[in-house]
Amino acid sequence: MQYQDYKHIIPVQIRFSDIDRLDHVNNACYHNYIELGRVTYFGEILKGHVQWDKQGFVLARTEINHILPIFLEDEIFCCTKIFKVGTKSITIKNTLLRKEKTQLLACADAIGVLVASDYIQNMSIPVPHSWRQCIEAYEK
Repeated sequence: MQYQDYKHIIPVQIRFSDIDRLDHVNNACYHNYIELGRVTYFGEILKGHVQWDKQGFVLARTEINHILPIFLEDEIFCCTKIFKVGTKSITIKNTLLRKEKTQLLACADAIGVLVASDYIQNMSIPVPHSWRQCIEAYEK
């Protein structure tokens, strides 16, 4: 997947505390950047359709491929796309991009599986129809 395949792209601020002894962003911070993209995506796409204090998603699986290092002064972006909606879960793809002159270079890509959940009853639920409609309308 290339970044042109994503509709949802946000800038990410790199903090000084994200940098490790090798002077690049520590690998654990990539999860935070991807989470920011995911939360922003859902906040925009599902706005008004989710009572986040009662329902939402639980991250069940995540996998990150590190491609290029990210450094403190880099200008980076997080791309987010849902490419599969199952009965109770969704599969989400993220790419972290670094701006270099006139190019955007992929620094990492990730796949996550999120399970729709009822936070009150602490159990998985089918992906609600309205969520599915919002996601499918946005991603088409």
